[in-house]
Amino acid sequence: MQRITLCADDLARIRIAYPLGRQVEAIFAVDALRNTKSEFFRAWRRRVNARILHAGQRLDGVRRLARVHGGSREILSAWSGATGTSSTTQSGILEMPKQLLSAVEDMYQVAVQPHWSRIYAHLASTRDFRRDIMCGDGIEALLNSLGPGIRWTAPVLEIDSESTAHIKPDGRGLLLSPSLFLQDAGVVIPSSPGAAGGSPVLIFPDRPSDQCAVLSDKGLSSVPAATHRPQESLAGLVGRTRAAILHALRDGCSNGDLAQKLGVSPAAVSQHTATLRNAGLISSRRSGSQVVHTVTTLGRHLLRDGSDSSEPCGLVSPGAQTTDFAPARGGLRPRTPDAWHRPPPVIRCSA
Repeated sequence: MQRITLCADDLARIRIAYPLGRQVEAIFAVDALRNTKSEFFRAWRRRVNARILHAGQRLDGVRRLARVHGGSREILSAWSGATGTSSTTQSGILEMPKQLLSAVEDMYQVAVQPHWSRIYAHLASTRDFRRDIMCGDGIEALLNSLGPGIRWTAPVLEIDSESTAHIKPDGRGLLLSPSLFLQDAGVVIPSSPGAAGGSPVLIFPDRPSDQCAVLSDKGLSSVPAATHRPQESLAGLVGRTRAAILHALRDGCSNGDLAQKLGVSPAAVSQHTATLRNAGLISSRRSGSQVVHTVTTLGRHLLRDGSDSSEPCGLVSPGAQTTDFAPARGGLRPRTPDAWHRPPPVIRCSA
């Protein structure tokens, strides 16, 4: 059992993060590949094992990752620099940072990359969903929504686990981050990688009801074929241009970029945003000489139900809100630590 004791200051500083990054998902995918009891990943596991087999020695690092006795927890600790050297030397790869980085990248390429745009879109949707819960129902409802293995019994958040740990943030808050491949009830990192003394991170699993929506091998383009129908449903409801505008407003871009990407005039953009505002899907307020547009809760629900697993016209970059890591003295640290604290996006358009 892992426990996190949260004081009033911690509760006030709870944040919901975007996915921690493609490499973190690749590390958790090691356990998903080894867990033969998971029906959700069965077809994906069969395809990945076939790729590894056909690759021969080129993916030897991936095979060595799969032999790490402690699985993803031990790999993550070594990769993030949370520990010095591994207590398990069965694979030896954890003691060699360059080989470890290369093996994790290979794992990403063979197991995660073909589906990354859909995985990221699902996890970003999860973040929005949990944010809605926190805004509408409060912190208690949020903490009790993270999965059956996570329970909030004030002032302690309990996470089912074979390991034992008790973390007290002491006012540093708590960062929540979703994962598709995580096999445990939750994983607690004492602080963000590369940000010693920062908020602890609770990674929790979240998977869609249908694995084909995320891990299907059909239509592995930037806009998956398996998700075309929901996107067309949203476009049929509000129109293709307005559906694209809703997606862009959720992720953030300027008025000029919006017009350029959609191939319409600024005047047309203003007309469409007015229609969306009148329908209650976006809200607008004046800030100096600019008008700021944000997607309302109703608009976010429409996006989630209509086409959250794909992004039209490349308006959302699946890697835009993730953090990549690089080797550094004393461990591995993120290239962009500020990404952990990025505020919710807003759109600033000319009046």
